[in-house]
Amino acid sequence: MLGTVSFDPLRPGHSKKFRFGRPSMIGVALKILVVEDNDALREATVGFLQQQGHYVRGVACAEEVHDLTGSLVPDVYVIDLGLPDEDGLSLTSRIRASHPRAGIVVTTARTEVNERVDGYRSGADLYLPKPVHPDELSTAISSLGRRMRIESTPSDALVLSMTKRQLTGPGGTVDLTFGEASVLAAFARSPGQSLERWQLGEIIGHDDSEVPSSSSIEMRISRLRKRLQDAGAPAPTLKAVHKIGYVLCCAVVVD
Repeated sequence: MLGTVSFDPLRPGHSKKFRFGRPSMIGVALKILVVEDNDALREATVGFLQQQGHYVRGVACAEEVHDLTGSLVPDVYVIDLGLPDEDGLSLTSRIRASHPRAGIVVTTARTEVNERVDGYRSGADLYLPKPVHPDELSTAISSLGRRMRIESTPSDALVLSMTKRQLTGPGGTVDLTFGEASVLAAFARSPGQSLERWQLGEIIGHDDSEVPSSSSIEMRISRLRKRLQDAGAPAPTLKAVHKIGYVLCCAVVVD
């Protein structure tokens, strides 16, 4: 069972990137993020889900979830509640707010009724007590994947497609650069939909050798405002916070 690590974990480092295993047993390959601070259990869970044909990455804490940028937009999150830096319920609430169509599976040793209720109230789709049998976890994730493919998009939100690099809203569909899509996805996933300047610098300068200047960041934000307006987002779209950063002021769903 997952929770007792009854099978061999992957070698260290293999969960750093999404990897693809054999074809999925149910024909649906999902992007899955496993948030678990127990190294052996995390690696074992990642390995098992990869064997089912999914793209999987593992991280050890909530901070690493917030640091994810670019095209990494999980379809399903598997979250342990006992994280070292933040309670898993708080993380679940933020993910649910920024990524409402994501599947969220909570795994925990907290099994009291009131604890389960808190888990569902925070936004969890499923609340599985540890140790979790691998087959149960795999089936639960597959069920969530099928559900996400038939759910409708909230009518008041713009939809960001990372695979197509397009933003769709009342004004139509707008093409984005990889950098614009990465920044917008980071805003949508961040607490309070806000990013500080240093965070924007890391995202924008991810593939560059030099840290972008303040004027370069402001230019990128100005272009992103234009893209949001073209897609039909109401003003203001991105507001500057003096000497700190920027806040996204419209609803964006990452697909």
